[in-house]
Amino acid sequence: MTNRTDRLSRRAALPALAAAAAAAPVTAKATSAGPYKVVYHLNQPGGEDFAYYRQMLRNIRNHLSINPPEGIDLRVVMHGPGINLLRRAAKADPQIAATVDELKLKGVKFQICRITLSLDNIKLEELYDADEGDLVQSGVFEIMRLQQREGFAYLKI
Repeated sequence: MTNRTDRLSRRAALPALAAAAAAAPVTAKATSAGPYKVVYHLNQPGGEDFAYYRQMLRNIRNHLSINPPEGIDLRVVMHGPGINLLRRAAKADPQIAATVDELKLKGVKFQICRITLSLDNIKLEELYDADEGDLVQSGVFEIMRLQQREGFAYLKI
């Protein structure tokens, strides 16, 4: 147990420690001049009238509307039932397809899990506006890689 004098001397040192921390150099990761980087994790079914996908696409649009001067590198990594954004929703609903097109034109990358396609026997041609360049080996691994190796923030709506 500490005595009262020890607690007082530590308390007196706090302002000096705070000043030193404020003066310390910020890590390179926090000051990089590149774009903001974020990965949206999509592994949910779309729900009734694809309401979940509509909300997620709306959030992405809102996210991009901030338009910081550094830019935004935004990825949507899909696996499991999340693949149905491109397999069912975009093919069935022209408004969803138009939003996917709009987001792609703004640089959003929709990345598709190769393992999900293989396990569920889904052909790439079944997906709306998808090609080999959109495939990642594993959706969950790609999310981890983007976070740990590339400094992406993770969002799950």
